[in-house]
Amino acid sequence: MERSVEYRLPLKGSRPWIREVPTTATPGEGPRIAFKLLLGFLLLLYSSVAVIYKSLEPFRPVALMAVAAIFMMFVELGQARRRFQLMWPQGFLLLAFVALAFIASFDAMWARLAFDRTGDLAKIILIYVLIENTATSERRIHAVCLTMVCCGLIPAIGVIDHYARGILIEGSRGAWRGLFSNPNEAAYGLLVLLPLALTIAIRAGWVLRVVMTFAMLVMLVAIFITYSRGGLLGLLVVVGLIAWKQKSLAIRSLMGVGLIGALFVGGLYWNRNQGIKDISSDTTFNQRITTIKAGLRMFEAHPLLGVGPGCSIVAYPLYVPPESNGGGQPQLVIHNSFIQVLSEVGIPGFVVFMMLLGSSLWDAWRLQKGPLAPYAGALEIALWGCIACSLSGGFVYTWWPYIFIGLIAAAKHASDGYATEGTNAAV
Repeated sequence: MERSVEYRLPLKGSRPWIREVPTTATPGEGPRIAFKLLLGFLLLLYSSVAVIYKSLEPFRPVALMAVAAIFMMFVELGQARRRFQLMWPQGFLLLAFVALAFIASFDAMWARLAFDRTGDLAKIILIYVLIENTATSERRIHAVCLTMVCCGLIPAIGVIDHYARGILIEGSRGAWRGLFSNPNEAAYGLLVLLPLALTIAIRAGWVLRVVMTFAMLVMLVAIFITYSRGGLLGLLVVVGLIAWKQKSLAIRSLMGVGLIGALFVGGLYWNRNQGIKDISSDTTFNQRITTIKAGLRMFEAHPLLGVGPGCSIVAYPLYVPPESNGGGQPQLVIHNSFIQVLSEVGIPGFVVFMMLLGSSLWDAWRLQKGPLAPYAGALEIALWGCIACSLSGGFVYTWWPYIFIGLIAAAKHASDGYATEGTNAAV
């Protein structure tokens, strides 16, 4: 509720006084319908409903929900006479990244694929804008995080179900459908939800705490049975940062011991055909190294604009090192997001991409000194999880890092709102 300041002139022999008077005007949290549609978009994104029910695929429900949310956002902003928000520098860096991808597409090795990937980035930008302009309060940021965790249970249970029914990748690895059809991407998409679930559990009542604990256990099981080494690295980073951010040394130590114990026990039941002991003779590992070498060769040949967004898989046969014998396959995706950016959009795109990640991590760290500290800390850890997984996977065009960057921008707006309210109250 907004407060006005009332000032009364002093009577003779008395002191002047100031008091806050509640007004009838209540500031809105921003577009309401658009925010609900945003939550619906997240549900459709995680549930892969169009993949499961093929009859819905022509209607493109995820895209339809996103368009409806964006449309309602602008309608509600206009009705409320609220200003459209685009956070500096994240919003402008994202626009610059898309612009550079668009320019690079004209000189791409396969223009149509490049423009398609640029279109994917443009869709991500729209959702970023939607998050920034609708998740305008702590309550709404909590709602988005809660929705993501609860929706994340769908693919997590799906991975476990497929594994139990023997629907496996490479004969031993669990996965699901849609965005989670690849074991590495399934592990990546689930592990970044763990810090959000833990933050909600710590701040919630016992019922929600039980739900979040159940969600974390299910996700951990699903991550394990993907047998993703990149997922394991990301999980180590996430759990390690969660432990590091604990104020109590005893809790830090306990979490560290628990992590080491979990790794030891998990190693006993690691069921991947190619494990982690003799990694030098591992075909998959060597393929990853080969794709990185090929990506660097692409960058050397096209340092300014790259080979085009998404076109590294097309250029791979031309730039694969001769000594690798083609890496075992005629076409492979570059298994490192940072090398992928260098090879596909060149130096300008790489610089903008790194500035985007760096500024977001910096803002998340600074926000942990304010009223939204728990959520800011969770978002920072989740973004670090994305970065860790990106070291062994080409995840430049995935949703998750940009959603977290959008939530960090939204938290920054909400924190500024708290500061404004505090200043008004002090007056």
